[in-house]
Amino acid sequence: MKISILAFISSLIVFYNCSSKPFITALCEKDSKGNYIVKWEIYPETDNTPVEIYESDNDSVFPSTPSYIANSNDYMAVIKNSSENGSNKERKYFRLKVAGTVSDIITNRFFDLDSIQNFRDIGGYMTTDNRRVRWGKIYRSGSFSRMTQNDSLELNQLNIKTAIDLRSEDAKKQILNRYSNVNNIRIPVVYDGYSSITQKVLNGTFLKGDAVIYTQDTYRDMVYNYAKQYAAFFDYLCDEKNYPLVYYCYLGKDQTGLATYLLLRALDVPLDEIEDDYMQSGTGIDRSKLIRDADSLSESRQEALTMLTKTDLLFLKYGISCMREKSGSVDNYMLNELELTPKKIQKLKSILLH
Repeated sequence: MKISILAFISSLIVFYNCSSKPFITALCEKDSKGNYIVKWEIYPETDNTPVEIYESDNDSVFPSTPSYIANSNDYMAVIKNSSENGSNKERKYFRLKVAGTVSDIITNRFFDLDSIQNFRDIGGYMTTDNRRVRWGKIYRSGSFSRMTQNDSLELNQLNIKTAIDLRSEDAKKQILNRYSNVNNIRIPVVYDGYSSITQKVLNGTFLKGDAVIYTQDTYRDMVYNYAKQYAAFFDYLCDEKNYPLVYYCYLGKDQTGLATYLLLRALDVPLDEIEDDYMQSGTGIDRSKLIRDADSLSESRQEALTMLTKTDLLFLKYGISCMREKSGSVDNYMLNELELTPKKIQKLKSILLH
């Protein structure tokens, strides 16, 4: 019996080695000079195997011949920016092919902007039915209140038509002239935002424990008292004329984070991918850009600031528990409170999914 089992396992190993194709994962970043950094991992590892890199200006159509050929042992390739001023007029998308296996479509998710925190594309995620969220269609971000001229030029290249401001009701409502070529929509979610809390941190009257309670209360407030605002947000998302679209709050992690959870869930993106997207705000937020000389603050002030700006999955899970508490389930909350009917969800999918 043991001999038979060993023979069966051996036959599986031989079959796998003879018939299986390699599995390739890839990601893309963009440096300050506008160069694309394409990275990959191949399993099982291959030695000196050609990696064909296909480049396109469109995430739906790719050429039949590769634009570049690299070596699998390099694990990365730098696609040089061809423009003179350090910016690409057209955003680039890539697919990699190794030994007959093709990777997912990739491009840079994050954008390195002067004064806008946490700006990123939420395209590229696969759904449970093997569809993909379109790249270059919808973005999430932190506040635009300090937008520089360079930020404006960078965003204009994305051809954004609509910007939805989810910042709290106490945030200033000014519309910046340099971003007036888009349709600016104001949908305030929660009342007291970071602008008033930040001053309390600097005064030393808002400590780490206060930040935890404040953030939990914010998520509960969003779920219980601002469902109509989120319903209005989804009404804009269901209109294809509004795309490409960006939505934002102060840091792009709370009001925006909850909105993104609801959106990706509606699109049937797996929960682990949604949680991963939520946690990526930890990469997108640069605390040094929020408060001048933040590192010189007292230890208690720094702890409070860190807690306010960090991304913790427990806050999202708390918000989800509030939805279940209010409506019995997240699906019921989305249907009854946000008015996300099957028809609206199908409309979202037709706009945002390949």
